[in-house]
Amino acid sequence: MEFESEKEMQKWLSNIFAKGQCLADVIINYEEFISSSDHLNYPDSSHQKIAHSFLHCLKSFENHEVLVEDKNISLNSDDILRPDFLLYSSATESIIIVELKNQKSSTRQTATEIGAYAAELRSYLPFLSEGDLVNVIVSSEWPTLLCHFTYNEIVWLHKRIICLEPTHSGGERALKIVDPYLIFKEQMTPSISAQQLGGYQICLYDDQLYAGGDYMRLQEFENSMFIALNAMSAKGNSLKAHGFAFLWRHRFDVGFAPYNITVMNFASFQTPMLTIENSTVNENIFSNKLIKAIHDHNPEGHSNTLDIISDYAETFLKEFCSPRAEGYSNWQTLKPRIFTEIAIAFVGWGYFQDRLFDRLAKMPKHEEADIRFESTDPLFAIAMLNEIIT
Repeated sequence: MEFESEKEMQKWLSNIFAKGQCLADVIINYEEFISSSDHLNYPDSSHQKIAHSFLHCLKSFENHEVLVEDKNISLNSDDILRPDFLLYSSATESIIIVELKNQKSSTRQTATEIGAYAAELRSYLPFLSEGDLVNVIVSSEWPTLLCHFTYNEIVWLHKRIICLEPTHSGGERALKIVDPYLIFKEQMTPSISAQQLGGYQICLYDDQLYAGGDYMRLQEFENSMFIALNAMSAKGNSLKAHGFAFLWRHRFDVGFAPYNITVMNFASFQTPMLTIENSTVNENIFSNKLIKAIHDHNPEGHSNTLDIISDYAETFLKEFCSPRAEGYSNWQTLKPRIFTEIAIAFVGWGYFQDRLFDRLAKMPKHEEADIRFESTDPLFAIAMLNEIIT
């Protein structure tokens, strides 16, 4: 170990800051990491997120000041919350939480403390976004549990975290950016199966059709339908969910619901089955209990999260139609119906929104319109989904 204790590590870093130096001054591979393009070659977008998180954090490392060092920040005098360092970066207008760890057994404590400090900061700054909160973990060891925690916080919860470790340079103590590969090397990016996506159709019934009204009357409300789609995307992102929705209408005058929204969300409890079936995964007591629960209850992804997203959309739909959820199933069953009719628009949230815009950014511009594609283009979206869903 480079330091005998966390206290020694804190004293060293405190002296660095007292001399007017910043984190960038003591990280030996700071410039190398910033100028490197290795992260562009990572095969998976989740792996790239790790590197992008590191790069995001580094922007705050050249100009910052100490707000508190090992002081209680709790607004409640009965609670004790003492981050090792809280820094303020004037360059990025960010708060930097620095957490020091010098032993393998403190991994769970690290996860708990970082979350607690961030929550308490929002008592002072209630609108502090994840993009303006930089988490720095300095650890002499990077056991599996700490790597798993960091991976999930960055990839699935969109936290901005960077991992550093103590080292030596020219006989002096220093810090080094941990290789992102260390964080994601043992992580498996689950292949996405159509079974992992649960959902249903929100049928937009036009009550006036029961009295012989115009079948295309709802066409004048398509803008309101687009607003409902955007509301679904916003709500899905706020819930940190991962899914998408298609707006489509019948090709012919069929039934009393001319328009439909097919909404899908990750069926979280289908993912373990596909992960555990991977030959590289070792079974344990928990995995066996989880498999049994899934077999007993067969959850298909029609969870509260999906209902919250749909209910939010219905707020904007009820003014001109009677929305009703029907056809509960998975993507394999619901997908064909969309494209035998007239697909109108697409929105995504979470992972699917990220992948849509990643693909959009790589597309050449349309020569005449000088644009790439509409982000809601259903044909562009289905091509993207076909690439990532088996």
